[in-house]
Amino acid sequence: MALPPVAAMVAHCTQLLQERLEKTGPSGLIVGCGGGDEVAYIRRMLESRSVLGVDIQAAFSSLVRAENCVLIADARRLPFPSGAFEFAASFHSLEHVGDPYAALDEIRRVLRPGGWFYVGVPNRNRILGYLGSHDATTWQKIAWNCVDWWARLRGRFRNESGAHAGFDKQELLDMLRQRFCEVSLLTEQFVRFKYGHLLPKMLLDVLLAPRLMNYSVPSHYALCQKGTTHSD
Repeated sequence: MALPPVAAMVAHCTQLLQERLEKTGPSGLIVGCGGGDEVAYIRRMLESRSVLGVDIQAAFSSLVRAENCVLIADARRLPFPSGAFEFAASFHSLEHVGDPYAALDEIRRVLRPGGWFYVGVPNRNRILGYLGSHDATTWQKIAWNCVDWWARLRGRFRNESGAHAGFDKQELLDMLRQRFCEVSLLTEQFVRFKYGHLLPKMLLDVLLAPRLMNYSVPSHYALCQKGTTHSD
């Protein structure tokens, strides 16, 4: 079946999972899946009917409705038993959850020991955002950045204030390291994955320089693994 168009982070996540999951047909959960086409994409790429998506709103596409692979659910109270999934992913949805700590606790709970979790969130320290959004117009990107900067000027650039702020690098790492035994920050890897064939390497090297990267990248990405013992 044809693959639906998805953001580069979905393709990046899928590639990493293909390298790490040992068996075919793995079980997975996409938290905050929006329309749900990313669920269909991952199901096809991993050849698995055991990949599901949840979102708090029922704005699902006809494609995933037909496959019956999405349902309405709150990320803070996932309706699945503990250890139900081999992997989970959250693509720019954690910043919209009222309590991201509770959501991460739930994601960890429904993962099997040794399970993988891929997460992407906006970088709260970014200078510009949305430039790589695959389904937004130029005017939408300009408007969203103006909204962000207006929130900054008013001191309201926080998720809890309704802004699409996200998390800074250290904040994200602290949240993840409290819940997963292994956490790898993949921001630089993702930027090179997405733009390596579009931008000169010299320009990428400048944008990803340690002193600039905290402000130049619009988002942060990480891959985590749940421990294999109860103490992890």
